[in-house]
Amino acid sequence: MTRTEPVIGVLGGYGAVGAAAARCLADWGAFLLRIGGRDAEAAARCASSLGGRAEPMAVDVMDDDSLDRFGRGCDVVLNCAGPAYILAERPRRAAAAPGAAYVDVMDGSGPGRAPDGERTAVLSAGVSPGLSGLLPRLLAEGPVPLRAARFTGYYVMLGAFTHTGAVDYLLSLDRDYGVARAQWRDGRVVRGALGGAQEREVAGVGHPVTVYPYLTRELVGQARALGLAEARWYNAFDGHRLLDALNRHRAGDGGAGSLDAGVAGVVRASTLDALGRTPYHLLWGVLEGSGPDGAPVRRTALIRGDDGSAMTGTVGAVAVRELAEGRIPPGTHRAAHVLPARAVTDALRRHQPGTAVVLSEGPADDEAAAGAGAAAVMEDGVL
Repeated sequence: MTRTEPVIGVLGGYGAVGAAAARCLADWGAFLLRIGGRDAEAAARCASSLGGRAEPMAVDVMDDDSLDRFGRGCDVVLNCAGPAYILAERPRRAAAAPGAAYVDVMDGSGPGRAPDGERTAVLSAGVSPGLSGLLPRLLAEGPVPLRAARFTGYYVMLGAFTHTGAVDYLLSLDRDYGVARAQWRDGRVVRGALGGAQEREVAGVGHPVTVYPYLTRELVGQARALGLAEARWYNAFDGHRLLDALNRHRAGDGGAGSLDAGVAGVVRASTLDALGRTPYHLLWGVLEGSGPDGAPVRRTALIRGDDGSAMTGTVGAVAVRELAEGRIPPGTHRAAHVLPARAVTDALRRHQPGTAVVLSEGPADDEAAAGAGAAAVMEDGVL
């Protein structure tokens, strides 16, 4: 490969997430790619599909020497391999050793100090976390800035978990990712402020789903940055089996508290919930505040796609582009705090035709505005 453009190494580059990211990066035409994974033939097939923009390289993400070889010569390493919480800081350290910048669609490294020699890192550049944390900023910025006061967000997913996805999902619950039943209010996290699971209508779904309040660290950061008086986040379940499996895992019923049993239960339950139905990932945010004239305003954002892996890969690709083109300052960042929200939604529209982005605005007392995307979820909208 002749080095005339930035080289982006994509770990897990032929998986569902990595391949989507690689396609975006190749389509932009500004980068050369290195597609990495343990299956050399799969890496070669993926690389050959990218129109001469990529080379394959076999790499074992559990082997430090292999990772070190992969990272040498890269300007940015994008990690799409997993499970993130088992790999922990290994890919990040491997990128730091030769001086490459780093992007991760998850963040299994925990709150510890950055690896020695690290340049710049963007973590949690996926759907949730990542796109979920961009919702308040997307709504606050708008064509006319909004003085934000209250935000409520929802994430609904219907689809079968992979084994890797289930591992990360369960481990994230024990890694200070958020606080159940908590609310952000008046500058602090108020624990136990909200009730438990309940049935609720969520725009874009068409029928009630079970919502559970779970205040994420990501939203707490955005609430601080935007000066929100109140913020709430709900994980929503379209079907009862997955939520039941999570409750059994937390309670440790019948051995379900072990990781292996919990993962098997999550995969099985999510598969049954989705059986015979069309999978989807949906984010809905409602931001209330006041406009320049002081009048109360309610803005909503609805993002719905049929392929969560492809959506995650697209967010990761935008993070790579922003970093490689010098628009992210040195240091370690969460994607929701440094990525341009409009650039992410534009990329989703362009590269994932099955993804709809619907934005609306109305008076704060106009309930119709909150559900504006429900009936027209497959149509793009603008503020």
